[in-house]
Amino acid sequence: MPEQGGATEQRRRIALPILLTPIVALAVVGTVADVIGPGLINERPLLQMFLNPRSRYLLLASPQVDAVPFFAVGFLRLVLTDPLFYLLGVQYGEAALRWAETKLGDDGGFIRGAERFFARFGSIIILIAPSGYLCLLAGAAGMRPRRFLTLNVIGTVGRLLVFRLLGEALEDELFAVLGFIQRYQWWLIGLSFVIVSLQSRRRRQSGTLRPPAELEAAEHQDGVEGDEARSEERS
Repeated sequence: MPEQGGATEQRRRIALPILLTPIVALAVVGTVADVIGPGLINERPLLQMFLNPRSRYLLLASPQVDAVPFFAVGFLRLVLTDPLFYLLGVQYGEAALRWAETKLGDDGGFIRGAERFFARFGSIIILIAPSGYLCLLAGAAGMRPRRFLTLNVIGTVGRLLVFRLLGEALEDELFAVLGFIQRYQWWLIGLSFVIVSLQSRRRRQSGTLRPPAELEAAEHQDGVEGDEARSEERS
């Protein structure tokens, strides 16, 4: 009976490309938006928020747009990939964590450090910082879907509220920064291009841009085990 349940669970597993493709695509879009951010943040702040919802762009966009579009676009973009990261953690567990370590490029320090605290403070971590890799950790740690979704939604709304309040409190200072960016946007775009290019080169050299071999191996192993379980069922 346990083998039958395991096979059923494997058949329900979402294919790895379906989970990873949106994550990778949005990461590429975010990198491009980081380069052209100095041009977009003044002219199309909502578009910049959606393409790359980094904290600095959320803060700079806040005084430029009305509250409703700010929260709508910000919330949609911030939670767009969180469930995918969570499902990666649920389905691939330890392999997903090792993949996250290579992607972060810090010798696994961030993930291992977060793991040590997650058993006791997992709910607080997701509430305060519902980022993609921490959502992956929540899935790998076995956090229940309902709890994860509730904390993720509350944490995301809270994050946007903080940036909105900061935008109102620092409105004059932020518009001064936006004016500086507007005046020197082409210089800043060039600088951003150089920085992103150097970061991409370093990631290629360290192997963090290679295909997720750990996840592919785990998926292949699960497929083999599922085939064996189904063969035993038929026999």
